[in-house]
Amino acid sequence: MVWGSDGSQSELISQDHSWLDWRDQLAKDPSAEAPALRMKGQPVFRWATVEMAKVARRTLEVAGIDVADLDAFIPHQANDRITEGLARSLRLPASVAIARDVIEQGNTSAASVPLAIDTMMASGAVRSGDTALLLGFGAGLSFAGQVVVLP
Repeated sequence: MVWGSDGSQSELISQDHSWLDWRDQLAKDPSAEAPALRMKGQPVFRWATVEMAKVARRTLEVAGIDVADLDAFIPHQANDRITEGLARSLRLPASVAIARDVIEQGNTSAASVPLAIDTMMASGAVRSGDTALLLGFGAGLSFAGQVVVLP
């Protein structure tokens, strides 16, 4: 497993203000705007396609396998363009099944990887015992990659 965060880019996906501050502000102004997550789309896209490809390569290296040994690539389902960019960058062989659950489910945040695994297994795109590269990222630009044998 490879994991970490890129705090230098934390403003790309962040919460605009504190829930505690909002709670205190509500006492004075019942119409106070609740905190919300904000994302700078283009910089996140660039970061995800470049930096997450590095994380994916490092994950494969730590696991001691080559991209040709994979049966599946299951990244966070942020958007299909990021998935496609990562697949190209990694030069995934045609034999590697790629999760594209985002097309039907949308971005389901932290649940996107396990939901994509379930969808791929239910459809027969992958089977129990297959080797998969899982990749995720999120707010604060935290990230993780792991090679697993599917259940």
